[in-house]
Amino acid sequence: MSSQACITLDVVLLLPGRAREQAVSSSKALAHRMAANGYPSHFRLGEPYPAAAGGVCEPHVSLFMLAVTPAEIPAVVDAVRGVARVAPPLRAAGDEYRHNPHGAPEMYFARSPAWTFLQRSVIKAVEPLRRGRLREVGPAGDNLRAVVDGRLPSHPAAVAQLARYGYDEVADAGCDRFNPHVTLAWPDDPSSRVDLMELPPAQVYSGVLTELAVYGMSPYGTCTVGHATFPLHAPASLAAAATGDDRPGIFETAVRAGKNMIARPLAT
Repeated sequence: MSSQACITLDVVLLLPGRAREQAVSSSKALAHRMAANGYPSHFRLGEPYPAAAGGVCEPHVSLFMLAVTPAEIPAVVDAVRGVARVAPPLRAAGDEYRHNPHGAPEMYFARSPAWTFLQRSVIKAVEPLRRGRLREVGPAGDNLRAVVDGRLPSHPAAVAQLARYGYDEVADAGCDRFNPHVTLAWPDDPSSRVDLMELPPAQVYSGVLTELAVYGMSPYGTCTVGHATFPLHAPASLAAAATGDDRPGIFETAVRAGKNMIARPLAT
């Protein structure tokens, strides 16, 4: 294993034009309101992360985060390229806003078999590339080794997924913790809760998501360094499996049809 220091990558779905514009606009409005209330946001979408190299904080939906060395980035990019070749565009439905446990306002998409299918496909292709390594910290800055070792209290299911996958928001067969969402801002006071009532209906984020990407991360779950972006496109024979058929065995069928590029259901 390389002695190079590890970085954190995020495999994500990017938002299409209007949804991206709305996320940037809402992030700016929320950050302004949060600052006025005395708990400024650590970032604003569409703007550079303060004191970090790279591009702007890109609006995104995280599918899987992992630790790799810089030399291993091309392998992750190749694996994600393979998934994108056989995964169809994803029809997403904006569902609701709510705060995460750290007070960050987030927009959640309605869960569906298509989301599960895509995340499992990504994990099947990418998770082995972390080689058992654990990210140093989570988006909130929690020491993940301390979480896995039981020195930092956390939900048992989250601990189990961190130990198994190195990521704790997985559509696992035994415990589905995947809730696709866009984080819009992040307050410096985790006990704060900015009012979400003035945001536009979550349904404005509904649409077809067509781009799968690999990003380097900055703190608080931000994606700031783009490494690669790929269009999603799949043969018609795989579309039913990816867009609504969640029967047992459907993933195995898709794997065979897609020459092993689509993932089987994850098992604990």
